Amino acid sequence: MMMITELQAQQNCDSLKKEVPAFCKLLDDDARLEFPKDYVKIAACMNIDSVTETLLGYDMVKMKALQLQREKNRVFTYGDWMDMVVELKAGKEYRNAVQMMQLIQHSINRADWAQLLRLMKESLLPGHLEALELDKVEKMLFDPKNKGRKFIEVMEQIK
Repeated sequence: MMMITELQAQQNCDSLKKEVPAFCKLLDDDARLEFPKDYVKIAACMNIDSVTETLLGYDMVKMKALQLQREKNRVFTYGDWMDMVVELKAGKEYRNAVQMMQLIQHSINRADWAQLLRLMKESLLPGHLEALELDKVEKMLFDPKNKGRKFIEVMEQIK
């Protein structure tokens, strides 16, 4: 029974690769309104977690769509998007982001903070690191009033 269900799901995903949904016409302003509906449709076929959703945002998809339009004179399809998700999940940036998401759920401690810093330095551009003002963040995290709290609880206040 499980194999039949998996086979049907795979066939549905394969059929999506042939579709050209509304969000694929990313030059239109209306694409943003159509995107969530289409995203749910493809997410049902693929394991799209919060990290993938964050890293593979609208602007990245739009850049790829424009590149395909310019270089290959064709629109961006579900198949292209599926390929982007597979490629993204195989990359170091994704693995680092998953580790960071897990670490920020922990209670504040120096070892996890050191690991978060290492992952951020591997994943982010120097300009983005500077903008985060990590010295201020560290000071806030390790303030005695935040003892026993999780990284995420304190970081949400920083915004």
